[in-house]
Amino acid sequence: MSELVGMQVKFTVLKNEDINKYLDEREKSDLSRILWKVQELRLLDGKPPLNTYLVVNTDETYAADIVHIMKANNHWGPVNDPNQAEMKYDGDMLILPETEEAIK
Repeated sequence: MSELVGMQVKFTVLKNEDINKYLDEREKSDLSRILWKVQELRLLDGKPPLNTYLVVNTDETYAADIVHIMKANNHWGPVNDPNQAEMKYDGDMLILPETEEAIK
């Protein structure tokens, strides 16, 4: 989808159903501790502990409409963070960015 060019990979989204299905109890506990730590450190930084987000799958027919709305509200743009990857597509295929490790 050409509308996704320039999209920042800014969030990590895990489906609760996948967590319950694919993680064992130790992994669920580890994830819970990580999420708790992020929440506590956000509080120390003066940020709200939890944000609520709307999630749109890029394969939905209305995803392009959402991109246009985000662009109109200046919530879309080039990647400025070197720790973030830009989404790249070849037809319907997502092209993952090369890492230094993969280049060696």
